[in-house]
Amino acid sequence: MPPTDDPTPIANLQHKIESIIELPAMPEVAQALLRLNSDPNGNINDLVEIIELDPSIAAQIMRYARSSLFGFRGQIPSLHHAVTTVLGYGLTMDISLGLSLGKSFTIPRNGPLGLYAFWQHSVYSAVLVERLIKLMPRKNRPLPGLGFLGGLLHNFGVLLTAHLFPEEFARLQQIVKTNPEQPRTKLERQALGSDHTEIGAWLLRSWNLQAEVQVAVSEHHNEHYSGIHAPYARLTLIADRLLKRQNVGDVDSIELPEHILSCLGFSAEDAEEALLQVMDVSDDLDQLSQQFAA
Repeated sequence: MPPTDDPTPIANLQHKIESIIELPAMPEVAQALLRLNSDPNGNINDLVEIIELDPSIAAQIMRYARSSLFGFRGQIPSLHHAVTTVLGYGLTMDISLGLSLGKSFTIPRNGPLGLYAFWQHSVYSAVLVERLIKLMPRKNRPLPGLGFLGGLLHNFGVLLTAHLFPEEFARLQQIVKTNPEQPRTKLERQALGSDHTEIGAWLLRSWNLQAEVQVAVSEHHNEHYSGIHAPYARLTLIADRLLKRQNVGDVDSIELPEHILSCLGFSAEDAEEALLQVMDVSDDLDQLSQQFAA
């Protein structure tokens, strides 16, 4: 059972959060990417130049382009070729931004909340969200890049918790490990006084990241959310519930709510087919997750 009767529970995380003077700074590469993203004159050459400032991100972009996800059969000799021929400007921007932001934190690699589990869930969710967007009526589709980024960062609060509060995080890891049947957010609230949706949204607001991504982070467990940028949260919720059927992720339901499917404009059968397409390349996605967590 969860530790509800512990006479000395972990101190309320919100109080600790409020006492923090400064959050982790956004990495310089991420700052440069965001500036470029808002520049109407930005181009692929500018993007490649920024990515090359971080060789590890450049290498991961190359591996992603060479994966079977894209079925590209030719040679990919350079980062510039990967962007222009395989990934495109928008997807490269969002992958690079997600990877760069993730490098802000130092957390344990293993465990149910560790770095590998985080990236595995994030990579699968991002790829599946992108597939689900393609099922939507064209006139209603959100921006695929922002959908991908929302999927990639939707559990970002886990990283911030581990980085700022390592002792509390270590105990939370143990609680989650010994209570796998309990909803993750419920365990987080019992142990920390908050959960990863609130903590992650708080950080991304402080970094002034796109509002669409903030909504995906804060509302992806809320099936009743219907506010601004709701499609981003709804897509991430559907992706997470589908992935739970394959034992990927942390949600406590595999139900696909009919009202959400109706709002998004595709059927449960279509969504399940998208899941199968993603699972067909699971070896590649697992390899990418290992590399992202390295």
